[in-house]
Amino acid sequence: MVFNLFPRSKWLRDTQDLAAQTRQSGPARIFLTGATGFVGGAIAAALADTGNFKEMLFLVRARSAAEGAQRVRQSIARFTQPGAPPPEVSEQQVIVADLSDADAFADARLDAVSHVIHSAAITSFADRPAIWTVNVDATMRLAERFSRVAGLRRFVYVGAAMACGVARGPLVTETLHLPLERAHLVPYTESKARAENQLRERFPELPLVALRPSIIVGHSALGCKPSASIFWLLKVVSQLNRFVCPPSAYLDIVPVDYCASTIVALTLKPTLAFPVYHISAGQDGSATIGELLQAFRQTEASGQGQPYQRVTEAALKQMVQSFGAVAQEAIDTRMLHKALTLYGRFSRLNYIFDQRRILSEGMPPAPSFLDYLVRCDHSARGLTLKAQMACDFK
Repeated sequence: MVFNLFPRSKWLRDTQDLAAQTRQSGPARIFLTGATGFVGGAIAAALADTGNFKEMLFLVRARSAAEGAQRVRQSIARFTQPGAPPPEVSEQQVIVADLSDADAFADARLDAVSHVIHSAAITSFADRPAIWTVNVDATMRLAERFSRVAGLRRFVYVGAAMACGVARGPLVTETLHLPLERAHLVPYTESKARAENQLRERFPELPLVALRPSIIVGHSALGCKPSASIFWLLKVVSQLNRFVCPPSAYLDIVPVDYCASTIVALTLKPTLAFPVYHISAGQDGSATIGELLQAFRQTEASGQGQPYQRVTEAALKQMVQSFGAVAQEAIDTRMLHKALTLYGRFSRLNYIFDQRRILSEGMPPAPSFLDYLVRCDHSARGLTLKAQMACDFK
């Protein structure tokens, strides 16, 4: 079933708006999971200068509330300009727990929460059992806890656009029910699809909004300072000048600060027209592989160079071994081969994620990756490839 671009019916709109108005009013008190991660840290940073920040609660894995508060401060600092004062995070804002703990959400302070932003997840593309424990089981416990909070106004689930599976496109709209069996390239996207489906099926009373970011790379102002996740892989492809997809294939990339600011805006917007949104570059902001390679060549001032060559997946292993032999540092060629294989499969999908819904809510369009690629490249030059790969292979 495709949930199309038309707004809710008048009956449903009136019913949901009335329910929202009768819930507890007043300032927002936000509970954020994943504040020490890439997306969650950017969300915390986006809220740091707002009137809601001092009332926020953070779920943090730490030995004490003091250590947890320090971890949140350090996470937010990654997304601020050098020299900016650190945000004030008190110990009273921290709930010390691991997301997978059975009693992680027992704290009575959660009864006063009005908005939940659930951004915590294991994002590894490896087949790790913890993916299901954290991404699905813990998410259900969180939803069950907040289904009993009378003043809850919105439960935001940060999903993944790639949870749509492999049989979509080229323009992917927001299907309400996500496919599962044999529809995913990696367990991570399947876990995100399963969790989102189960949230709707098991907790229909939850004021749920699912936000599905596309490929998140870098920061529009800080480049790779917060994280070099995925950028290093694009850089390697540009250096190889060969890959498994045609140069016309699109990559729908957004910066983490745009993703975070959109999540915050949609979380706090009093009413929304849809239950699920892509956060994406869409038709106007996505870039082709050919455009990315040209932009990388310009950062090296190398001119046109040799024409790009499309290769088979079987050729990747030899390419990686040759790349490792000439690299000026020791790299894990096995992991690099695995990364190129997986991202090659995603790239061949040639997806663009429809962003008309967020635009209809008054959100600005995402900046093109081509507009801040140079910032990413400059900020990553002091990092070894091994250090950059560690962002995705912890």
